Formats: sequence, structure tokens, C-alpha cells
Amino acid sequence: MALFFITGIAGTGKSELALGLRARGYEAYDTDDDALARWQNVATGYIYPKSSVKPGQRTQEFLNQHKWNVPREYVEELALKAESHPVFMCGTANNIDELRDLFNVVFALTIDDDTLKTRLASRTNNDWGKQPQELAQTLAQQKDAIQTYNSSGYTLIDACQPRDTVIDNILTKVTG
Repeated sequence: MALFFITGIAGTGKSELALGLRARGYEAYDTDDDALARWQNVATGYIYPKSSVKPGQRTQEFLNQHKWNVPREYVEELALKAESHPVFMCGTANNIDELRDLFNVVFALTIDDDTLKTRLASRTNNDWGKQPQELAQTLAQQKDAIQTYNSSGYTLIDACQPRDTVIDNILTKVTG
């Protein structure tokens, strides 16, 4: 079996895919909702407890000094589970390069700017992207995302499609 990572910038539908995969009977984890990722200070290494950094604290200065990381030991635990059945981790991790060897395939969700802006403005399950500095950072990431995904060998998935279509596309690549 295998461990799969479904990633993409904010607003591409990673949390929705985790829910959809679970509804189909797959084991899927969301780096945000399942508390796998944490803010980590890049200078000191300090890792903030889950949900301790509120939206008002995520200033541009904070974003410049912190990364959204998933501890390697969390992913190693998922890899052990994936020895008997497929496991999916959905979300973002700024430290993906340090974790890449644990995943069989990394899927990268792509989306156009207009859809991205609409999703960030209208979503209710996550507050990321509501503040001007977060929206600006996400749009800047959008510009470089596909190039980064291609150079990293990720499998690109068009996330502008309906959730079930995106899941079908991923499962086709997983199950053959």
C-alpha cells in the first residue's frame, strides 16, 4: 500500500478532498483540521500549540518569521498505517522537502486566480486568506506553484473541477 500527499495552495480544496475521501471509506487526514501542522519559528524552532496563533497575530512580520510545518514523526506514523492500506494526507507543509521520501506520490492541486479568490472569500471552514497580507501571500504563491510542482515531480490535478471528479482523478492514478 502507499502514503499519498495531496497539496496545493490555500483554497484549492484540500480539506474538502479529505472529507470526500473519508466519505468513500479511505483513511484521510487534513493537516489543518486534524492538527498535523503547526506554526514554527524559523529562527528559534519554537512550535506553537495548535490553534494558539489567532488570525490577528498572523501579521506580515509573523508570516516572514514562521513556517507551517508538519513534524516528521506524524508522517512516519501515517506511513506505518499505509503499509496495510492507502492513506492520504491533505494539506500544506512548508517542510515538504524534508518529508518527501515518506510519500509514494504527491498530488498538487492547481487552480486559476479567479476561482482561488472566490473560494478564499467565500469559505467558512478556514479563515486563512481573509486578511489582506494572507491573500497577497497566497496569490504570490499561486504564480510560482505550478513551476515548483513540476520541478518537484508532483502529479498535477485540476482542482477547478467538482470535488468528486477531482477525487476520481486522484484515485485513478492511485489504483491504476
